[in-house]
Amino acid sequence: MILEDSDIKILYELQKNAKISYRELSENTGIPSSTLHDRVKKMTDEGVIKEYITTISDEAVGCTQIAIIGIETGAELYGEVASNLTKLPEITEVYGTTAQYDLMIKLRAYNRNHLGVTLNKIRNIQGVNDINVAIALEVFKEEHSIPIMPEFIL
Repeated sequence: MILEDSDIKILYELQKNAKISYRELSENTGIPSSTLHDRVKKMTDEGVIKEYITTISDEAVGCTQIAIIGIETGAELYGEVASNLTKLPEITEVYGTTAQYDLMIKLRAYNRNHLGVTLNKIRNIQGVNDINVAIALEVFKEEHSIPIMPEFIL
């Protein structure tokens, strides 16, 4: 799907507040409400809008342990390791990289014990040769959004 300027405006507003009403979305974008319904539906059907999510405060539920982990794998099991990592609910992000490690992951845990149990699960995945764990001490910025910058969007 080729995004139009109106789509970019819609995405920008929805990313700020997925619960925005079509009336307010229309006011903020200058796009008629009937057009908004069609554009949002099309972007959803085309996979541009993947999902609407609720971001929960980690402090509110006590899930405050964050680890960034580099994982070395054998080339023959790289994809299988990545697939197995995505199945662990504690792992919130999995990336294949060109860095020192084949995979980089972000893990969230409730406490040191939960972290240790999860690290052992990772170590026991066939194809995991080594892991390097960095515990986050502070979070200065954490967003689950994409920067909407029209000048760079193709």
